[in-house]
Amino acid sequence: MIDVPERVSTGIPGLDRMLGGGLWPGRPYLLTGGTGSGKTLFGMRFLLEGLAHGESVLLVAVDEPPNEILENVRSFGWDLSSVRTLDANPGTRAIRRMADVQEIRAMGDVKQMRDISAESRKSQGDDDISIQTIHLKLRHQMGQTNFTRVLVDSITSIRRFAMKSSHDPQADRTEVQSLLRFLSERGATTMITATPGNPLVLSAEEILARGEILLTRKWIGDRSVRQVKIVRMRGSAHDPERRPFAITRQGIVVG
Repeated sequence: MIDVPERVSTGIPGLDRMLGGGLWPGRPYLLTGGTGSGKTLFGMRFLLEGLAHGESVLLVAVDEPPNEILENVRSFGWDLSSVRTLDANPGTRAIRRMADVQEIRAMGDVKQMRDISAESRKSQGDDDISIQTIHLKLRHQMGQTNFTRVLVDSITSIRRFAMKSSHDPQADRTEVQSLLRFLSERGATTMITATPGNPLVLSAEEILARGEILLTRKWIGDRSVRQVKIVRMRGSAHDPERRPFAITRQGIVVG
């Protein structure tokens, strides 16, 4: 008899049902949607569920400083004080501790790691950010703590910050593949947020992620209509229909 691993709950019952019971552990998933669609909130609920089960979880913040993200979800009554954070936003410096939230901010620390290859040492300034530098910082962090859930928010912003570097699609795919493989090998179930790109060109993360959840938001008159759709889910039956969801004071409710 083949042992089937227990699914990882997203913390949103309606979404778990759509996913066929939740996420497969130790795999990377893509959470896509436009600005204001709820990606960060979905991701933070995923991390909170891990904390509820005694797991170590990590937020890799690019779009906003970690303390702002945590403050934004405080109105839901979620206790996220134990979330470990990696502030990947260039321009921030110094390691500091805010209550129980540890923020790792020194980009230069990772650039000095001796295991980085000569080829990977691209001519980046101190304020540059890339998938490569995120990977190296994660290697350093996960050498100290075994995180079982990781949220990267967002890979779109990482690319935007790295635009001044020469764009090599093959190198980009290799770097994303290396990052996702590393997280999987460490047993981390990973959510990566992204803004939808060119529908005719698949990004590296779209190709390599084991599943994709799409969030949409549109206005009908003065009413905001939000929907969630499972674009794909490898190795699992799932609900392919678009389902409405609401963000309430009680959290996220998927219909």
